Amino acid sequence: MAASHQDMTSVVLNQPNNSGLHISIHPLTLLNISDHYTRTVIQKTEPGPVHVIGALLGIQTGREIEIFNSYELQFNTQADGSIRIHDEYFVTKQEQFRQVFPAYDFLGWYTTGSKPSMIDVDVLQQLMVFNESPLFLQLDPNEVSTPARALPITVYESIVDIVDNQPQPMFIKAAYKVETGEAERIAVDHVAHAATHQEGESSLVSHLSGQQNAIKMLDTRIKLIHEYLQDSVQGRVPKDHDLERQISSLCNRLPTISGQAFEQEFMTEYNDVLLTSYLATITKGTNAMSEMVDKFNLVVSHSIHPGHGRMRRGMMG
Repeated sequence: MAASHQDMTSVVLNQPNNSGLHISIHPLTLLNISDHYTRTVIQKTEPGPVHVIGALLGIQTGREIEIFNSYELQFNTQADGSIRIHDEYFVTKQEQFRQVFPAYDFLGWYTTGSKPSMIDVDVLQQLMVFNESPLFLQLDPNEVSTPARALPITVYESIVDIVDNQPQPMFIKAAYKVETGEAERIAVDHVAHAATHQEGESSLVSHLSGQQNAIKMLDTRIKLIHEYLQDSVQGRVPKDHDLERQISSLCNRLPTISGQAFEQEFMTEYNDVLLTSYLATITKGTNAMSEMVDKFNLVVSHSIHPGHGRMRRGMMG
């Protein structure tokens, strides 16, 4: 099949998807795809677009599809731009995964790009040998997602449509959701909140350092507003009524945090924090005292010579 790029409507059906598939993607798959693309970009020495391809593994139960993992595929780019998948490598890799994850099946493949093309249809025809209707996940590394929480990926189902009285493999968009297990949530949370502090420091120290920097920045900005108002009153800077209205609106919010209810709640939390700090100090002091007593007993036991009388005198001392 020719690999020339055609319009998106020639390979993607612009109609609602009524297949009823429920597709779930686990975070490990997304991390693998992102890592694959990033490594390829860093290792690339020749100019030109970066193209990666990999297989999607998971479990399909009826109309429920869960994509748990993925791995990279080897391929060659032909002179006409088409892509040829290494069948032997694919089969070998699939058998290796089957030994570790016997329940995982080949569900589809992933690649990078902004929209599907005839090149992807060519890859689809090669992979239909292993799955008659593989899924197609496409990552667009140049897309700026809106809203911010959206992922720059699109999932397509592969179907066969009649074009010019001929069966033609095509794609249709499919809805998906990101599903996480308990272990995956912990791992993703750890990656998302990876500490940038020095090795050996606790996450609490990093958190408190961040709060300290935020308070310093707030203090600096309050001083800047105060200095501006003083200079404005004394005529050293021209008055900006719009800016002054914003400052006035900000100051009008202050009485909401000076009421009795806020004061009582604040003092309750403040006392709780102090109590926790005192308990930590007492625990630390008790531990230090216990270590000192153990060391003292050790020193005394080594300083006493053998003998009943000497032992008694040492004990009396």
